[in-house]
Amino acid sequence: MAKSIKAIECPKCGSTQKTAVRPDVFQCEGCGTEYYLDNDDINVNYTVRQHAPAPGGSLAGTTRAVVIGAVAVTSLLVVGGIRSLFHRDPVAYYPVAVPSGSVVAGSPDDTDKQPLTYTWGSTETVLYPGAGGRPERIIVGNRSYSGRGISRDSLVASFYDASTGAELRSQPLPRPAGRSSPDLKLRRFADGALYVLLNKTTVYQFDPVSHRVEDVSQRLFRNQPELASGVASVEFISENQGDGFEVFTNDGRTLSYYPLIHKVYGKDEVYAAQTGFESLRPGSPTKTAFVFSTKGLTYPEDKLQLIKYQFRDNVGGPQDAPEFEWEDDYGGSGIFTDADPHRKVLTTPGAMRKSRVLSYTDFTPGRLYFNPRVQYYDADVVLITFRPTAAENSPLRAQGLDARTAAIRFTLPLPEANGSLDQALRTKKGFVLGGDQDTYVISPDGRLLTHLDPEKP
Repeated sequence: MAKSIKAIECPKCGSTQKTAVRPDVFQCEGCGTEYYLDNDDINVNYTVRQHAPAPGGSLAGTTRAVVIGAVAVTSLLVVGGIRSLFHRDPVAYYPVAVPSGSVVAGSPDDTDKQPLTYTWGSTETVLYPGAGGRPERIIVGNRSYSGRGISRDSLVASFYDASTGAELRSQPLPRPAGRSSPDLKLRRFADGALYVLLNKTTVYQFDPVSHRVEDVSQRLFRNQPELASGVASVEFISENQGDGFEVFTNDGRTLSYYPLIHKVYGKDEVYAAQTGFESLRPGSPTKTAFVFSTKGLTYPEDKLQLIKYQFRDNVGGPQDAPEFEWEDDYGGSGIFTDADPHRKVLTTPGAMRKSRVLSYTDFTPGRLYFNPRVQYYDADVVLITFRPTAAENSPLRAQGLDARTAAIRFTLPLPEANGSLDQALRTKKGFVLGGDQDTYVISPDGRLLTHLDPEKP
């Protein structure tokens, strides 16, 4: 029967990147699994390794053992199907043992029976709403594999169910030459697009539905005449300045590209476009946002405040997010002393115009916060984290507030938080709060449903 060429995915990690090791036998470049195809191109079978004969044995005996093992695997495929044979238990986010899969029958070596483990390194991670509102997480970074006689590093992008830690799909990425640790930056834009930058030269986009990764370095910029000379390097624009890319072109220019509005700005143009009311794009709406004030140099001991403010949103274009900190307003620019007339303010009128702020207020007057962060907000609720005292061992707390009245809906201690928590989603079941390490699943009334801790696999 004639063979037809089809895209075959690794049964372990889903990668289509493979190396031929023997006729019809391939090794996955991502996780090292060996698999082979039968003649009708329907069944995908895999073995781990062929071994030399045991002392006193014969080559023929070993060959028979391999054939028996291959036949056994093929029988399992016919009876149980590919899906059941390659089913894997949920995989935790960080240190993990990977199931060993099929082992060659009659193997005289226990190497194949050892668990294959991996740990993450140099990672970037982000939470996002998946299909049906399921909270999901992407982790991209180095996977260091060990076990079964294997020791290798792979650059991998993995998708997870954020509420359970179950791995949904994993895809190896090409490792750039000449670097032991890749330079990775990961961002989620306001339209839901998920991008990762690799070594400031390659842009990957994640598909949250199919859980696949695509190199969009050429397609992303190809319809912009200002970028026709080519891209020498690319970085994300600061989050405070909107969703976009800073591009250094092959002809030596630094430009800002905002893909949500398909517009490129020069250095002077982007500053004018991100500040003031006069440069707002047509149809820019008024929105409400929440942010904590910061400690300034003038009044460093003043307490931090949760600020609710109204501003004009530039709908995908350049912006300049406001900052609130106690300072002295002398009514203009120049050199002043404490003897000059001034007033203590959280922000000046000039700073408000620059950031397009219409009004602001202390949302929770009299409340005390240390190391606070606004994690999530909408028209109904505000989710914050903070420490109740200045003590370093003061347990972190998550608190839900009514977005209209500031009434406290719940306060949940998070005593086991290992690292920074800087991402949150609201789901049908409550909230998912996470960062580079811990992930907390919290009910709408503030009960802890799940805590995923990579230090306790």
